[in-house]
Amino acid sequence: MSASTVSTADLPHDSIQPQAIALVFAFPAAATAALALRIYSRALTRTFGSDDWVILFAGVLYWAETFTSYKVIKLQFIGFHVWDIPVGTDTAPGWKYAYATELLYNPILALVKTSILLFLLRLALQKSAVQKSIWALMIFNGIMMVVTFFLTVFHCIPIPSNWDAAAYPNAKCLNFADFVTGTACVAILTDVLVLILPTWIVYNLHIQWKQKLMVIGILSFGLVTVVAGIVRVILLDRYDRHLPPDFSYSLLFCISTIEVGLSFVAACAPALKPIVVRIAPKLLGTTSRSRDNKYLKGGTPQASRLGYRLDNLSRNTRQATNVTQIESTEGEDKLSLENNSEHRMKDGIVMTTETQVMWHTSSQPAKNGTSMESLV
Repeated sequence: MSASTVSTADLPHDSIQPQAIALVFAFPAAATAALALRIYSRALTRTFGSDDWVILFAGVLYWAETFTSYKVIKLQFIGFHVWDIPVGTDTAPGWKYAYATELLYNPILALVKTSILLFLLRLALQKSAVQKSIWALMIFNGIMMVVTFFLTVFHCIPIPSNWDAAAYPNAKCLNFADFVTGTACVAILTDVLVLILPTWIVYNLHIQWKQKLMVIGILSFGLVTVVAGIVRVILLDRYDRHLPPDFSYSLLFCISTIEVGLSFVAACAPALKPIVVRIAPKLLGTTSRSRDNKYLKGGTPQASRLGYRLDNLSRNTRQATNVTQIESTEGEDKLSLENNSEHRMKDGIVMTTETQVMWHTSSQPAKNGTSMESLV
């Protein structure tokens, strides 16, 4: 439908731009709230780490993307009907901000994934196979981040043609629909690979399946990001290949910021367990006493205070030896008896029992911050 063939008086003139602006700010606000709770949880347990620094930096970039997205909505009249866009509007400023938004989008998601991988690395330091897989995935994720960034930078050559196509009629550009779909599919692939890791980490835990599934569920909030990414690529591919006549009257532009916001919430959710345990200990099957032991004592190992101590629950050999030592108060003789649980008191003899527990869990020595004994 065109304003040249149909009187604009007979066409609708409503706008959904306020809804677009609300969406663009609502999800960064939700992500910021999740980040704030994550930082509070880390302060509570004194476990602030590299994964937190990475996701905080991603949060700063997310707000930068929010600003550029807002400018795109205003300058490109997102949410208006095409016949309500003023004639002769200079579109170059809007396309400049759209270009900046594209440059920020993929690095933000890649950094969020890096934060998730660093967090999982803190949980699996005594599982060498998982470690190697995490490092390999981090390297692959980093390479794809750099490659995608430069593909976006040089999407059109010369670069100014990205926002002023009319001034560069001979510019060479990649097919936009193919570019968006291709980069999105790579991002979804890495999301799926990240999603598999929690199942691998907890597979050998010596706990009930109900608890095991709960652990996997807590660590697999990234499924939300995978679903959002799939929905985004389907909708955008259809939109880019079959541009509707009233193309500006749509909220589809906001779907990217929705996906990014959900990725922040999903990445922060597993780190919030210490807060949940303090507020509602029974919700995760944790008593107030075990809560205090795990999260409040200064001598508790770092990863224990993270709330995800799993390695000592793995299906490996465990050995316990009871040793009873008898000391005579009248002489220097000592006698040690193994597996003797009886305690007797006689004149002149003091009997004490020592218990020695030997854990055969890994060929690697334990390190601070790597213990993962209990998730529930």
